[in-house]
Amino acid sequence: MLVLTAMYLAIWRRQPSAEVLIQVLGSLVGLVGAAGWVAGLDASVLAPTWLFFLILTIVGERVELARAVFSDIRLESGILGLSLLTVLMLPIQAMAPAVGYPLLGLSLGLLLLVMASHDVAKGTFRHGGLPGFMGTCMLSAYAWGLLAALIWMVAPLDSSTYWGDMALHALAVGFIMTMVIAHVCMIVPSVIRRPLPFHPLLWGAWGLMQVGLLVRLLGAIRLYTPLWKAGNLLNVLGILSMMLTVVYLAARGKQVLASKRYRRRQPEGSQNERAGTLALRTDLIATSATVLVLVAAVIVMVLRPTLAVSVGAAPSVGGVREASSKGVQPTGHTSRASIRVKGMAFVPDAITIKAGDRLVVDFQNTGDQRHDLVFANGKSTGSVPVGQSASVDVGVLGGDTLGWCSLAGHRQMGMELKVKTKGGIVAEQGQSSAGKTALGHVPSAAKLKSQAEKNDPAKAALPPLDDQGKAGTRKYTLEVKERKEQVAAGLERTVWSFDDASDPRDRGSRPLAQGPVLRGRVGDTFEVTIRNKGSMSHSIDFHAGPAVPQTMMRNIEPGKELLYTFTADRAGIWMYHCSSDPMSNHIANGMYGAVVVDDGTLPPVAAEYVLVQSEIYLGSNGGTADPEKVAAMSPDIMSFNGRAFQYDAHPLKLGKGQRVRIWVLDAGPNQPLSFHIVGTQFDTVWTEGRYLIGGGSRGNSDAASSSSAGAQVLPLLPAQGGFVELKVDQPGDYSIVNHVMSLAEKGAHGILRVS
Repeated sequence: MLVLTAMYLAIWRRQPSAEVLIQVLGSLVGLVGAAGWVAGLDASVLAPTWLFFLILTIVGERVELARAVFSDIRLESGILGLSLLTVLMLPIQAMAPAVGYPLLGLSLGLLLLVMASHDVAKGTFRHGGLPGFMGTCMLSAYAWGLLAALIWMVAPLDSSTYWGDMALHALAVGFIMTMVIAHVCMIVPSVIRRPLPFHPLLWGAWGLMQVGLLVRLLGAIRLYTPLWKAGNLLNVLGILSMMLTVVYLAARGKQVLASKRYRRRQPEGSQNERAGTLALRTDLIATSATVLVLVAAVIVMVLRPTLAVSVGAAPSVGGVREASSKGVQPTGHTSRASIRVKGMAFVPDAITIKAGDRLVVDFQNTGDQRHDLVFANGKSTGSVPVGQSASVDVGVLGGDTLGWCSLAGHRQMGMELKVKTKGGIVAEQGQSSAGKTALGHVPSAAKLKSQAEKNDPAKAALPPLDDQGKAGTRKYTLEVKERKEQVAAGLERTVWSFDDASDPRDRGSRPLAQGPVLRGRVGDTFEVTIRNKGSMSHSIDFHAGPAVPQTMMRNIEPGKELLYTFTADRAGIWMYHCSSDPMSNHIANGMYGAVVVDDGTLPPVAAEYVLVQSEIYLGSNGGTADPEKVAAMSPDIMSFNGRAFQYDAHPLKLGKGQRVRIWVLDAGPNQPLSFHIVGTQFDTVWTEGRYLIGGGSRGNSDAASSSSAGAQVLPLLPAQGGFVELKVDQPGDYSIVNHVMSLAEKGAHGILRVS
């Protein structure tokens, strides 16, 4: 930087003009920023200073290259004045970011607006070839620079780090690199002494970078890490493609345009004659004063590092930064901590830093499923896949704080990180990921029934077997999806479910929870492909056949799939469910289903239904299940086949005097099921591999097979299943209930309509 500054000063002595003075100013800003970094100031504080070295260099170059439109003395002086104003805002940004960033954004915005409104780019972008390419690139660069200025002016300082990152990238990639691409056919020849002809390939590099920035912007708007990372990738590809294109065109230029010289046109006449001695003297004095102010500010910050404050340490209501405002001054030092995962815990689970230090955490996911690390001030790594890493700048800490994994249920299983500060203030407790955000009340049974009337019911009829009674191979594809469904008027929940790829459910019709009922015969081989279209790790466990857990029940990352194969050796109704930790939470969010395996001994009946009881634990409106309620085994709503009271609104049907078989499964994850149909008795009850009542003629001699034997309930614990058979001779509506009546009143209720 010293050499560059000396070169610009030498040029200015030979050509004392405003545009050269702006470039001298830029180099001095870069020199001061480099000196501050060497002296130990935090890089996050100095980042805008480093960027403004390049921004001012580009502004000076544009004024010099577009001489015809920037030749007015008042315009040149105005641009220089705005450049000086932005530099004066840099110390304020470093020491008082709450005020400095909006002022810096305002001054930068004014500077770029003046430049864009006078630049020749606004006319040349309509042309073809190199002029059109340069004009388009420059206009897009001005647009990204203005976006960065707008973010600094209006984005709240305690917002997600996505926006602060977006502002820096809009300047570094959107403005600076795009300006470099615009001038590549002029810059490169002056460096390599070889002509570089324009080629349409350069549009590709520009396009990749613009798309990457747009994707990154969308990620910032939605606070969605995968989009943010995809934007990163596209930006890198754009820069690499530009480099490769330049190498190719340079080699091509030696053959095609060996005789062509690329020279920068110099304006006619003396700069002194055009500008005037008085204007130059005034500009020089103003520039010198500005540089002295900047140097003095950096010296003060180096001598007193506590004055250098980044956005992460700006005051806010509550949280970590509130601690800093109560007397603990930033030290200017950055502490780094490395955190790994073991099982469902962070290792280490506690770290200690000095109060006033900035904390940066390097998080490596060494677990077996996706995790993230969120701190009480909202700073987060985003979701991190297995085997990958991410870093998060927590900011300056003035007191103890907490970090945790925000994925559903993970915090409740122990994934918390305690951050202690030496000399800090009272420990701050981050808001629970559940409980405090839960709904203040649960919808009434009347509201749940009203919602059930508006929606189509889940198909309760047992799917038919589509073979000739022979064992074979049955292939299914289940897609893991995360979607919202209406629970009651004004209330939604997010459901995780296994969806049948051949019969997808859409929002607003059938319930999104539970998975489809799979059916087969004893001896059948099931080949089930599970595709994870969700945003976190999931897995599956089929109770219907033996399998090695480490092979078949392993976690499936988002975008991946697994082929789960098992042989159904035994008859019955078997549960399947997600087996990722915390399992109770995954099941409570809808990740369960049933497999019915027939051994060929069951006689035909007039109607055959499947009912699966499950539990709903309401979190925030539109959110997932509340992990604290799940752990406390306190469901808000009960359901058969995924929706409360749906078979009150859409009764199961049976003809008078006909026999019905109802398969029943308790999917849990916590509550029992005492299955009963009001006004009837069961003459056949089968559960967990044996008959309790009836079935003697089917080879079950232990069962009570007398014609006088009967049962009133089928008792089941979570994951248990069975079936009942009965005949009803009188028409009417017969209530289907869980005879744990408080659970029936929460939605485990339906009607068997006999006519």
